[in-house]
Amino acid sequence: MPFTEVYGAEQFRDMANEPVLTVVCFSAVWCGPCKTIERDLDRLTYEFSNVRFAKVDADSNAEIVSKCRVMQLPTFMLVKAGQMLGYVIGADLMQLKTKIREAASKS
Repeated sequence: MPFTEVYGAEQFRDMANEPVLTVVCFSAVWCGPCKTIERDLDRLTYEFSNVRFAKVDADSNAEIVSKCRVMQLPTFMLVKAGQMLGYVIGADLMQLKTKIREAASKS
């Protein structure tokens, strides 16, 4: 299942307000750790098929990055129905999986 590319604040807001657990990956093309974890993220889309995955290019979406208070890349934000359910800062795949499982179990 591919990632949804986020191209603007309105699209991001609409997606975050939907009743679907969404993992938003904030990254940039120059970010080494972002590139390192990217292959693993592709596999996660199949492991967690009931979860939507989205990517926000931090360089192209400064407004979203600022509103979400992203200070480090990669940062993963879990959202559903307008609620922020958790963050994972850095390329920590195990912590990300744990947060996804926790958020999915509350759904």
